[in-house]
Amino acid sequence: MKCADDKLTMLEQKHALRLLSCLYLNGKSNRSNLYNAISKTTTAPMKRVNELIALGLIEETIHENAPFTKHVTLTEKGKQVAEHIIKIEKILSEVF
Repeated sequence: MKCADDKLTMLEQKHALRLLSCLYLNGKSNRSNLYNAISKTTTAPMKRVNELIALGLIEETIHENAPFTKHVTLTEKGKQVAEHIIKIEKILSEVF
């Protein structure tokens, strides 16, 4: 039987979909604000952000004027994936 590959399986992990949709709806964010919006702990969201960066869905940039300030944003590929997540959420909200 054919199933999805590991990249899709990674999106099934805790907080991955919420991180993508949160960034899509709010634009760029620093990591701490993003973690606080997603979870009461930082461990799982921190790991997910790093995995989403590795997948090329999120990128991290350092603010020019504040070298210790990093922001995470969606890449173009990340925006495409997040748009589908938002569409799925709308379909589910119509059904339930």
